[in-house]
Amino acid sequence: MKKNFINKNKKLYFILLLLILIIILMISCKKINILGPNNIPPPTDFRLPEDTIPGHIDVNPVPAKDGEVFGGFQRKFKYQGKWYVLADYMYDYDPKSKTLNRKAEDIILQIDNNGNIVVYDKDSKGYGYLLRMNVIEENRVLYEDSYYGTYSYSSSSFTTITCKGTENYHSFRTGITFNNEIQTSSDLINWTTEGSDDNVYKTFPSVSPNPNDSFQGTFGASSYKIAEFKDYIYLIGLAEDFNEQNPSGCRTTDLGPFTVSKNVYYRIDKNKDTAIGANWEKINTPWGQRSWLDIRYDKDKIYVTKGERVYYENDPSINKWTSKYEKFENDNTIWSSTDGVNWQVEPNSSAYDNANEIYSYSSSVGGDLPYIQNRIRTPEEPNWIKLDNGRYYKSDNSPYATYTINKKTYYVPIPPYEEIRKAYDSGQEYFTITEDHIKSAGLNQFLTKDKEPNKDEDWTVITPIDYTDKLMVWQSGGEKVMLNINNKAVQLVDYTQIEAMYNTIKEYSIVINDLRKTAKEFRDGTYWSDFANDYIKDVRIGMEYDARADMLELLKSNREYIMPDEAVTHYTVEFKY
Repeated sequence: MKKNFINKNKKLYFILLLLILIIILMISCKKINILGPNNIPPPTDFRLPEDTIPGHIDVNPVPAKDGEVFGGFQRKFKYQGKWYVLADYMYDYDPKSKTLNRKAEDIILQIDNNGNIVVYDKDSKGYGYLLRMNVIEENRVLYEDSYYGTYSYSSSSFTTITCKGTENYHSFRTGITFNNEIQTSSDLINWTTEGSDDNVYKTFPSVSPNPNDSFQGTFGASSYKIAEFKDYIYLIGLAEDFNEQNPSGCRTTDLGPFTVSKNVYYRIDKNKDTAIGANWEKINTPWGQRSWLDIRYDKDKIYVTKGERVYYENDPSINKWTSKYEKFENDNTIWSSTDGVNWQVEPNSSAYDNANEIYSYSSSVGGDLPYIQNRIRTPEEPNWIKLDNGRYYKSDNSPYATYTINKKTYYVPIPPYEEIRKAYDSGQEYFTITEDHIKSAGLNQFLTKDKEPNKDEDWTVITPIDYTDKLMVWQSGGEKVMLNINNKAVQLVDYTQIEAMYNTIKEYSIVINDLRKTAKEFRDGTYWSDFANDYIKDVRIGMEYDARADMLELLKSNREYIMPDEAVTHYTVEFKY
């Protein structure tokens, strides 16, 4: 019995151990994800960190066709699947004699899918419109100026002869017009006008000797503001012509001063004919005789305040009636009305402050005028590009290629930052610029990031560590003319910058002196930084400023260094990781 009991216990122990082993295996298997295909882990991500710089940047120059090069790049845009770049000038460049001659201006460049530049149009009559063009559609481009959708006054005038035989000029407003004019083109060269800048919205009654026929009077009102509010159009702040009270155009001194600002305003139902004077209601003002009032409105009220009283006094020194102004700028009274007839002193000045203003310095027409829909503006092409690797790139040569003194911009070659940094790290405080530094001063820096850009500070600087032997000149076109052509970055060369520096390098003493001064301040700790609100001492930055000055000194003595050794229109750039 004892033996059987032992054997039975052994079997139980064995089964128990087997169960424990199976459970352990199940748990272990689950941990290493081998229990089913749905739990297989993703492959190990061997991608380099997002801020890793490329191991190689392949830069290839594209020779200029027949020596034709360009400069003064203004903007880039895409139309019907092709890139276009606007350039101010076209040149002939001979790299042997290093001569650069302008041959045309206002150039429209087209860049094909192979990165080749084609002169689409030169001395172009469409160039100015393209500079302002703000809407790109499928089969046309167009320009809506800032006046599109705005209202203004139409006017007329006439002259009368005074009692002294002199001529008086009188102008008056004939109505309200609106602008829906656009300039449009399907080929980027030939432009046509659509719409009009003087579409009639409302017509006013003309001048009339009968005061009931027109608020214009006999000689035309000199000023007023129009406000559309709820169901009515209001004419407020009326000032009449000098002749209205002096039909002969003359006035004797014994009659004394007189006021031309009126103490009435007018309104008309929007559905009535505004050309008929009798349709306009004449209402006394609660603010007295005032013109050029400040008028605002919101959905509930119309507000009136300030203004001035215009009157005439005789100036005995010249025996002439001259206009004078009693200003109410210190009168903070605000009148408001919900119906345009019954007015009260507005107790809540913040309501007026938050209301919509009818500006006195523009057309003086405002209120709930019918809205004229603007087209959706096509965004400007960004100064960055996105390549198929999912990364974004832009050029970083623009901030380092210019130097501004007394609001004048000078082009300055880029110093060898990396070499200067290494020299500084090794304990040196001065760096020697050589001829080779001048000739290769254009090693372009690039910026990259892995998400769509929104802040400049999020970019990672790519310091080129392995260029091809074809160097980019430092006068490359800058960040605004970097394009993505067949997944390659295209960077244009700006010969206008080259021309400007070549012609002005002898004038660069002011730049060199300023660079030397700044370098000394950084070296001895007397450079004041508004950003840091303190003095800064940084010998390395001082070395960079000195290097810039040294490069300019060499360029002044050897102007041929400024001109490229080859006639190159642009470079294609490949970032290889």
